Amino acid sequence: MSFTVVPLCNLSIPLGTRIPFGADFTLQELPPWVKEDGEILAGISGSDRRLVGEASSALVAEYEADAIGLPDPKWPGDNPKSIQELKFQSAMLANLAIWLSQPCPVYFTVVFHALTRLASGEVARPPIILQTQWHTPMFCLPEFVSNPIKPHHLRKAGEIHRIVSTVPRGNVVWAALRAFWSALTSRPVDLRYPLFWQGLESLFASETKAWKVTELLCNRISFFLADNAGDQQALFRKVETCYETRSKIVHGRWKPGPGIDRQMADTENICRTAMRHILEKPAMVDAFISPRRDDFLDAWVQSGTFTPPPPF
Repeated sequence: MSFTVVPLCNLSIPLGTRIPFGADFTLQELPPWVKEDGEILAGISGSDRRLVGEASSALVAEYEADAIGLPDPKWPGDNPKSIQELKFQSAMLANLAIWLSQPCPVYFTVVFHALTRLASGEVARPPIILQTQWHTPMFCLPEFVSNPIKPHHLRKAGEIHRIVSTVPRGNVVWAALRAFWSALTSRPVDLRYPLFWQGLESLFASETKAWKVTELLCNRISFFLADNAGDQQALFRKVETCYETRSKIVHGRWKPGPGIDRQMADTENICRTAMRHILEKPAMVDAFISPRRDDFLDAWVQSGTFTPPPPF
């Protein structure tokens, strides 16, 4: 048996909690043997060591592997990827799923890969950590730091993780997910803000029209998210304001000011809500990765309604 353990910072769950995350992980208490491996902990940074010491919860994957670095036979791509590398990527998607469910300061910095079956054939108890991986933490906006993270948020995140793990690579939905993750792991506002809009443009920009870009994005996003005409008009104005700031940053004309905090929070809310709407309906994922995505979004706006056009 092999394990991948992802200690989560700023998360405390009730004793005995076990929440499935996709097909890979279970959210549970941090296994005590992770904190007992002094040699491994001595090899990570002091800040990571402190965070692991304070953590009480973790994403834990159990799977069959005889060694670290073996190719995952389930990987569909041409270039082989190891089981542990794919578990690490899945942990990133799990943290992203928590953000999609509820923006909060939950994050990870270090991942541990361990084995129980040794080369000699002996079984190690407790498991022996043989590899660690590190990643930049997700940075939470001050507005969201005090958000509660309850079991129902985590159960929802586990379901989102299950869905997002099935999104194929090499399409606009996957490109948006990658852009959102890059944004969340960037702290400087002038880098973070455009990355969120890169993701939104992956989802909602036209593949052929290079004019009236702002109007097109505002219409597509507002009709996609709104429930009624009043909401659509308010969302149009909000998207327009946020996109104008994105353009100023990208083109080097932005001057720091207090308004960016509100627009950053609004942008994150738009990104999070749009991605949830896409992931929660399998047919919607298909529509967005389809070659006819442009036609689908144009038909929605032209209909002037707040439900997807046929065949949805």
